[in-house]
Amino acid sequence: MAQLVSSREIVEYRGYSLQVTFASLQWQVLIGMVVKDRPTLQPGEQLVKGWNEEETLKRAKTRIDLLIESPSLH
Repeated sequence: MAQLVSSREIVEYRGYSLQVTFASLQWQVLIGMVVKDRPTLQPGEQLVKGWNEEETLKRAKTRIDLLIESPSLH
């Protein structure tokens, strides 16, 4: 079965870029940096996957919120 990759949108949230795509029957949000003074995410934490677009984007934003508010945990 071929993988369907469809770029949906790129949103900025609290100094990070969120690229929302639909690939392999799942929604994916790739978190990238926009502002250099923001804490960085580990490579394994930069991609959030899920079955629902809104919920996946919400989880990515929550990951960013936690990173900014508690950088010592990462």
